[in-house]
Amino acid sequence: MKKWLFFLLVFFLLGGLSAQGIFAAELNLQNQLFVANTEALCTGYSNCFFNDSPDLPESNALMKAIKYARDNNLTDTFINVLSPYEINSQTIMVDYPITMIGKNGGWISTSTSDCSRPMFAISAQATIRDIYLNDGACNSPSRDLLVINSTSPVLIDHSTFENGQTAFSYQGSSGQLTLQFNHINNNQFAINSTNTDPNGKLLVVANNITSNGSPTQAACAVNSFVDHNFWGAGVLPSEAAEGCGADDAKRLDAPIMKESTGVSARLMTLSSSLPSPDFYGFKASSPNPVDLYVVNHGDSAPFTGSAGNAYHCSNYFDLFLPPSAAPSSITLSFAYRDTNDCAPIIQSAAFCGSGVQTKFPLLWYDPKTRVTDKWDKTGDKPQSPVGSIYAGQETACRTSSKTIEVIVDNNGRPDLLNDMFFTPFVIGYEQAGILTFTATPSSSAINLNWTSVTEVNTLNFYIARSTTTDGTYDKLSGDIAATGSPSSGGSYSFADSTAVTGQTYYYKLVVINSDGTLQQAVGPVSAMIAPLYTLTHTATFTRTPTRTPTRTLTPAYRSPTPFRTATSAFRTDIPEEPTLYLATATETPTIEQTLDISLTPEETPTITLTPSRTPTPTVSGTPHFGPLGKTDRYSGEKQVPFFLGGVAVLLLVTLLAIYIHKKH
Repeated sequence: MKKWLFFLLVFFLLGGLSAQGIFAAELNLQNQLFVANTEALCTGYSNCFFNDSPDLPESNALMKAIKYARDNNLTDTFINVLSPYEINSQTIMVDYPITMIGKNGGWISTSTSDCSRPMFAISAQATIRDIYLNDGACNSPSRDLLVINSTSPVLIDHSTFENGQTAFSYQGSSGQLTLQFNHINNNQFAINSTNTDPNGKLLVVANNITSNGSPTQAACAVNSFVDHNFWGAGVLPSEAAEGCGADDAKRLDAPIMKESTGVSARLMTLSSSLPSPDFYGFKASSPNPVDLYVVNHGDSAPFTGSAGNAYHCSNYFDLFLPPSAAPSSITLSFAYRDTNDCAPIIQSAAFCGSGVQTKFPLLWYDPKTRVTDKWDKTGDKPQSPVGSIYAGQETACRTSSKTIEVIVDNNGRPDLLNDMFFTPFVIGYEQAGILTFTATPSSSAINLNWTSVTEVNTLNFYIARSTTTDGTYDKLSGDIAATGSPSSGGSYSFADSTAVTGQTYYYKLVVINSDGTLQQAVGPVSAMIAPLYTLTHTATFTRTPTRTPTRTLTPAYRSPTPFRTATSAFRTDIPEEPTLYLATATETPTIEQTLDISLTPEETPTITLTPSRTPTPTVSGTPHFGPLGKTDRYSGEKQVPFFLGGVAVLLLVTLLAIYIHKKH
């Protein structure tokens, strides 16, 4: 009976726990709310609200969902907007903490010609993500898209806002407003901050903010931070953001690549290992956790006016740390494209195949302090206009994964202190990739030959010559036109017919940019035309043996024949001919070689073998030889009878002892 009661108790307990789990799951489901334009679009969704026809606040599905969350005291409420979704003339009052997420493209617009009210008014903690918001046909006037007046934080993330009156109106509020990774375009005004609350803060980072009035697109009051945004081609933040305290050096100089909503940018929290998957080919790690902003420009090159053009084999990225970040180091990994114009060229001997990190084509540019000269390689010293005064950073090519990595710390440039707050990176080549450059003498000239695997921004080449490796190099050849392209190189040659016999010359290959400026100088390489006269050499060789070898033999089982005469125990060595060097015109060399060996080449030495001792075998008997003539046994016939007799005596004594013992 007790056993049955025990089992019943366990059954009821398990049933109760199961019911609690189901109830909890149902409560969790209730946090996921859905809104749609029509009842038909709600098909298949639970907790789905749809618009009614009257143009009233309570007719709007979004207002119904927010009221439902407030009435049921829901926490962590997610309202999923099934696009396309339309708002009537009423303003959506976000007065309860929610996260609003756009689905199926996140398209939200307006369905009315009454455009006198804002589309959203936010007065509570809120996150708005993955939506595309515009005010439809409203243009006289257009509607304000979002009005924010909240004592709690508001995050507007990864969304698109277009064609409104004022995209964001930030009014008197102590809550922080963060705008990140958004595309804000073609509004009459982008951002208007009138908030003077000392506790309020406006943070605008990593957004495309373009064509929202001219020249001013944003106006700020206090505590506003608007660095690291793209304001339009050639537009400076100081011109576009009035009163916002923007740093022109901390701007994005190319548009961020657009996504279905918002732009291709992320705030990554780095760990000690590289993450998987990557972000458009980019990964990063750090020995201590740290946040890193990553902005993907795609194929849009920043700072083309000052950094120049590079033939890129990865996307262009802008990387920067938050102001308070202080990591000890970070590792940045970039993947290059596996295409015919990238992978084989990058892996060639001109770049990664060289094994020399100063040639690895991971490029960076410093827009603030200009320690770089256009695009510089991370593994090389930055070529600043004032000289190469800084070291590069440790860079590695990973050809198996088709990636290039750089470790950024404060021991070189780019570094954490000066550069990792505004720095663009790309894998590519911004100049000709010279694969070979050689100098080969002939009887009347020195032939210069070179090949390239790629030619970027390359106009022509010329040869410069000097008589010392570190001397002055004068232009020797004319301009030799470049015939290659960014995806393929060329082969070139030039003959220096003015070279003087016997003089060593040093040559550099000078590469000129398409704008006529110096791109790079390769070399030097050296060569000399050798004299053609014949030198007479007399060599005397006297070889004298200094010892008579004596071999001592110790026979194992048979005695060798003593006093054996060997005929030529040692080979007579033939001396090697000396190496002859062609002298210069001013040299008269005399080559003499005297070897301290006295030996007549015709002499045959006689070697006398004298045994050092007479071997005495320790085993008696007559050796018997097997079929191969080797001793396989020894016979001691005289010792056998004595051995058998001893055994017999020992046996008798033992028997006698046993008999006496039994008697007693």
